[in-house]
Amino acid sequence: MKKLIYGVAYYPEYEPYERIDKDFEMMKAAGINTIRVAESTWSTWEKCEGEFDFSILVKTLEKAEEYGLDVIVGTPTYAVPAWLVKKDPEVLAETKNGRGLYGARQIMDITNATYRDAAEKIIRKLMEVVQSYRCVIGFQIDNETKHYGTAGPKVREKFKEYLKEKFGSVEELNAAFGFAYWSNSIADWDDLPDVRGTINGSYEAEFERFQRSLAAEFLLWQRKIVDEYRREDQFVTHNFDFEWKSDELAPFGHSYGVQPGIDHFEASDAVTIAGCDIYHPTQDDLTGAEIAYGGDSTRSLKNAPYIVLETEAQAFRYWTPFPGQLRQQALSHLASGALGVEYWHWHSIHNSFETYWKGLLSHDLERNRIYDEACEIGDSFKKLTPYMQGITKQNKAAVIVDNLSQTALANFPIGDAVDGKFGQKLTYNDVVRAYYDALYEQNIECDVVDVKALEANIKKYRMLVIPALYCVSDKTIALLRNFVEEGGVLAASFKSFFTDENVKVWSDRQPHNMTDVFGMYYQEFTRPGKTKLQGKAVDVWQELLIPDGAESIKCYEHKYWGKYAAITGNSFGKGYAVYIGCWCDKAILKEELKAAAFKAGIETVDAKFPIIIRSVMNEENRKIHFVFNYSEFDMSMICPYAECVSLPDGREFKKGSKIELKDWDALVLIEK
Repeated sequence: MKKLIYGVAYYPEYEPYERIDKDFEMMKAAGINTIRVAESTWSTWEKCEGEFDFSILVKTLEKAEEYGLDVIVGTPTYAVPAWLVKKDPEVLAETKNGRGLYGARQIMDITNATYRDAAEKIIRKLMEVVQSYRCVIGFQIDNETKHYGTAGPKVREKFKEYLKEKFGSVEELNAAFGFAYWSNSIADWDDLPDVRGTINGSYEAEFERFQRSLAAEFLLWQRKIVDEYRREDQFVTHNFDFEWKSDELAPFGHSYGVQPGIDHFEASDAVTIAGCDIYHPTQDDLTGAEIAYGGDSTRSLKNAPYIVLETEAQAFRYWTPFPGQLRQQALSHLASGALGVEYWHWHSIHNSFETYWKGLLSHDLERNRIYDEACEIGDSFKKLTPYMQGITKQNKAAVIVDNLSQTALANFPIGDAVDGKFGQKLTYNDVVRAYYDALYEQNIECDVVDVKALEANIKKYRMLVIPALYCVSDKTIALLRNFVEEGGVLAASFKSFFTDENVKVWSDRQPHNMTDVFGMYYQEFTRPGKTKLQGKAVDVWQELLIPDGAESIKCYEHKYWGKYAAITGNSFGKGYAVYIGCWCDKAILKEELKAAAFKAGIETVDAKFPIIIRSVMNEENRKIHFVFNYSEFDMSMICPYAECVSLPDGREFKKGSKIELKDWDALVLIEK
């Protein structure tokens, strides 16, 4: 990449009147250099089966070349046209809830032969049209792909064949999944029960793992078609999205954690450059944590910079950014190692589902405050481009995540909430984000690494953070044991090392085969009730840890549970292992992870949230530090760097000097 991407999703087919020249003039004035097109309007390109009309797209590409705009072309396969469903109703996925009705996007069976045939035809026709345009720099395959719960008869037949290949015999399958329970054992593969009705968590988790593999295969299938047409200088990407969480900060939802509907690590084989969509709370609730988590996750897929293919400009009324926040958000993406940022979308749509998901331009399509701030960002990106060539992150800590544990803990939740009663119920991503955020808010940068990528990456790190790694194989445990024995620091949460890779509980002391590493074990867990830790309530879950060589860093405060440890630390070989056995107060969690980072020799700066510092290294081996103030108040910090210069204004700072940060401010510092 010779320049930072600064772009928007652009749909002239959605606009109320012809204005492409006006749009492109405004984009150029704002420093926008890239548009993303085509992925949402299959029915525009093919109104009836076999009748193709790409005239709007052709005009857009011709105008893009005229105005010097780069283009990312998306394959339009995530929202099917009505004629296709009329031709074959089984194009719509059959899920646990039955077959849906046409209307929404992402409701198709990605394995359906009729769908695949039509999808291949539209992809090939599209590629034939766009392949000659020099403005096309890359392709996005599909859009926020997942398995969409597809579980019809043909999918279940594929699953049976998958199980045959994996387990070899029904006897092995029965043993692995504990099918003897409630008479679920089978004597013949044709007796395999319908997974949609199963009460067996192992069986359900395996099916969801299989479903995720279907989504990964679907993307790879599209990649192979695109490869037949693309030039060597054109990339292939995909906008991986994250689990979507609704809460009081964002009633419609926001990007949160590990995506359950596709395995990002597995699916990343289909792209040459990883991409993502990140949406987050803003206004008083802007913390940068979702931006950082999404960026660290996406960058770690290929250990390389990535593209933010979608993020918000205005969106909802509770996301309309305060002055300065749009710039802060854009620089926050670069700070995580992004090659650029694109907004969803250029203009606000005047009808249908996303009428009030506002774009960079409001419904009047005129210049506004948000657009003016976008112009400032475009200017900043141009000036930063020479310094951002060949950027890398060199983090020494990693948070380890796992789709299988996520699925298993959806079946066996942490906590005991039933219909909102009897206390809180934690999701897997609640634990992941609690541990990630505890690092983030203390400026301890980390990668977010899939457990399947651990073996290839483990030597890079001094510290591994393990949130709720419920399912774990002996192979993974051997890697972790060796990591600590050779000098690494391991910090693990409750509900880790509990089952094998088939979600079958290990039959030895918990945590399985790690009791000597942690220097403790436990046999009981319970609701915390009145339990406290350092005077603060313990909530949802606690394990009663019995030290067996470990230091009891903190013990529970309770008449009966007080004899048990809540947090232990243990030297093992050359390294150190911390186990946090409960859902504890955020301040305690931050304290323990900071102590673990200190033991790992990871340097931290003397600053904490709302001041966040994130760093990259450029191709000249110069460190660039992005400094953010995520608050409405003016803040200051002491410069921790020997000598640095603020980009692009050239202000100089030395170690010990004061750095002033205005409300919602962002500075970019480069070391001399």
